[in-house]
Amino acid sequence: MQAGDYEEALSYFREALEIGHDHPLLYTNIGNLLERSGEYEQALSSYQRAIQLDDGQAGAYYGAGNISYNIERYKEALKFYQQAEALGMNDASLHLMIGMCEYQLGQIPFAMARLQRVVELDPQDVEARFYFALTLAQSQLLDEAIKEFQSVINDKENHADAHYNLGVAYHAKAEDDKALDHFNRALSAQPDHLLAANGKKQVEEERK
Repeated sequence: MQAGDYEEALSYFREALEIGHDHPLLYTNIGNLLERSGEYEQALSSYQRAIQLDDGQAGAYYGAGNISYNIERYKEALKFYQQAEALGMNDASLHLMIGMCEYQLGQIPFAMARLQRVVELDPQDVEARFYFALTLAQSQLLDEAIKEFQSVINDKENHADAHYNLGVAYHAKAEDDKALDHFNRALSAQPDHLLAANGKKQVEEERK
């Protein structure tokens, strides 16, 4: 949707409000348009107004969760997403965002279980598989993590963060040739990847 289309749609919905159609779906739609245009605080206010009018609006809770996540209010986002789930929302995108919140909050076992569910629901979701691999690595399940990171690279060869984390996992297993290879591949995909550069430097210095 073009910028002008967003403005036209917003104008239409706001006109409906002005003539007295104070309906929760209008506020949810306005929130969605404002979210897409990056006006997060206004979008959040619209979603919250929809919830005030009808606390059974799963879409409004989900939208409010997205806004809260984008502005790094992860606890608040998690509560919104969980409410959407309680209202019957059950798609892969919701499970992904719950898992991402749990990951950001350091709730690694919960994040792992949730992200595994996303991968089962949508095996083609590369980023879900990447974050699932991160939870495996943080739980010291290195062989399983390596397998998942490799599957990410198989689908997205230049995924710099996957290469970097493979490097970290192989370094932890004292397989430094493989670690260096993946640090180098991360830097090839993203030359300013500081973590990969530091990982490479560490391995090289340990070899001296």
